[in-house]
Amino acid sequence: MKTALFLLVVLAVPALAAPSAVRISGGKKAEDKLRRFVEQDERLKARLDEAVRREEYYLAEARESDLRDAVSDTHYGDNLRSGLEKSVGERRKDILSGLPGMRAAAAPACRDLVACPNPELALDVADAGQLFDSVRRLVRPWMILQQARGSAVELTPVDGPGDAALSVKVKGLDSQPLIINVSPRLLGGFKVWLERPLYLAALYGHERDAVLRSAR
Repeated sequence: MKTALFLLVVLAVPALAAPSAVRISGGKKAEDKLRRFVEQDERLKARLDEAVRREEYYLAEARESDLRDAVSDTHYGDNLRSGLEKSVGERRKDILSGLPGMRAAAAPACRDLVACPNPELALDVADAGQLFDSVRRLVRPWMILQQARGSAVELTPVDGPGDAALSVKVKGLDSQPLIINVSPRLLGGFKVWLERPLYLAALYGHERDAVLRSAR
């Protein structure tokens, strides 16, 4: 009787969903697999949506706080303040892209290991529409490096509070996953960045050089 009751209790508890993850190795379809994961994974989309909501909150707070007055005292003047408050869509994107550190990055050059001497470790983007592409851009150099090494990356969305959005496990290189963060800016836009940038830059450069030397 006790055994039967125990089984009923176990069966009544919903199974916990396994964390969504994807392993990307070599092949012509790796880029498509990366794009599908970043744009369609529900947990990752939820993390990015949360960052967007936080950005909207910061903007609303800025309109009602002394921060707005502080911005008006800079050389951008009242035109920036009123422009941010009244603009939406492409107009707001244009205003934000003119702020220091918020200009759009150049088109990605990392299509193979030779053309990618340095990994992108942080990006400033003006609006939420660029978040998917920004996440892909931070993953892509490591995916290409791993392809050249005959290995793979494993992508898993990160749950919990804070800016961390995506864990990138670089198999055979680093015991700690690479963590991609998405941080909303107080005046709009986002910073998309990797933790431990100096270490990762050195790690990437060392492993890239080793792969290119072995290919000669």
